Amino acid sequence: MRSNIFALAALVAAPALAGAQGGALAARVDAAPDGRVQFNFPARAGVCGNGRSWIQTGPNSYSGNFYGDNWRLEPCVPGPVRVVVDRADKLPLSVQTYVGPADSTLRGVTDLGHVSGQAAADYLLSLSGKSDGRVGRDAIMPAMLADSANTSVLLVAIAKNGALPRETRRQALSYLGRSTDGMQTIPAAVTEPILGIVKDESDNQSVRQQGLAVLGRLDHGAGIEPLIQLSQQNQSTWLAKESMSALARSGDPRARQYLRTAVKRTDLPDEVLTVALRALGQDFATAQDAALLRQVYPTLSSDRTREAVFNSLSEMGGSENTRWLLALAQNGDTPIQTRRRAVDAASRAGAPIAELIHIYDTTTDPNMKETLINVYMRSGDKAAVDKLLTIVKGEENITVRRRAISQLSRSDDPRIKAALQDIVMK
Repeated sequence: MRSNIFALAALVAAPALAGAQGGALAARVDAAPDGRVQFNFPARAGVCGNGRSWIQTGPNSYSGNFYGDNWRLEPCVPGPVRVVVDRADKLPLSVQTYVGPADSTLRGVTDLGHVSGQAAADYLLSLSGKSDGRVGRDAIMPAMLADSANTSVLLVAIAKNGALPRETRRQALSYLGRSTDGMQTIPAAVTEPILGIVKDESDNQSVRQQGLAVLGRLDHGAGIEPLIQLSQQNQSTWLAKESMSALARSGDPRARQYLRTAVKRTDLPDEVLTVALRALGQDFATAQDAALLRQVYPTLSSDRTREAVFNSLSEMGGSENTRWLLALAQNGDTPIQTRRRAVDAASRAGAPIAELIHIYDTTTDPNMKETLINVYMRSGDKAAVDKLLTIVKGEENITVRRRAISQLSRSDDPRIKAALQDIVMK
């Protein structure tokens, strides 16, 4: 409890710190001659670099420029962080960040020496809050490397400022989701501004999407319940759909359970239901999720939602899914367009080529045959190629036969080229 109180107090105190420590550093930078100005400050734990071209910010998390494989042999030196600001007419032109030993080859740089992490973060975020172009975006990352710096309030201000470049605001939102690391409870001072951005229909959609993604990544699943509520509102289909997508990417168990409930509903807008169906079959899907998708399929009323089920099952694969798709493809009571989609999905799910050949041999529909020809060509399996050659030589429907010839003509297989040459000669 005490740590939460201290964290919240730090968030409230941040603007005052920005006015004092950051302002003092800004005055020193402004007083320096035009050209490059540098300062250094303590790095947070886990941050290191080679001092010239690359930075490591965590396990397997790197940024910068890497030349060949030799960079892996260089030592990763912990701190300090060194920032170089290039200026002309007192305006910042670029912000470059280094971690590790100073580069002794730099010349013509005004060195302001060591400053506190809070002073550096406040100054850099003040640049982001008033700069155009890349400067604003590039100043955020080094601020987030500063040890013991409170950044949440300033990041919120940047994210909410519609006058700033889109990429700067997206960057601020992205880091805002990481600024609460270590807090036992995510304060409303962080979540409420993000919710305000994502709900604002007049704001840039890519910024709103970034806000939704951040909600899905917040520690302790703090953004899951707000995302569920956003996905259920009916004022904006776009917001409901994008919230559902953010839930799907989160991997949170509560989000997965909500998706399982959502796909059974009959009152969801088609676009939102489609996202839920696709999400249920993606990264965190289980065999039970596949069974649920097959179960709800008969209740779906649109091509879009049915296609979402086909795509999900084809990505999941497995014998149960392929068996279900093949049965649907051979069901004479099912519309031919649906049957063709089921065949294609079964192929992508890994259906045995022998079973796909059997469907060709038992169908009379030319459209289904053309779909199967595409499937065989995509497979490249020897049995599939043999079937294509048989179709070229013996198919009675001239349109279907031409389709097979057209597909085979794109192949570099010598056997296929020879077979086609025989047909031409005849």
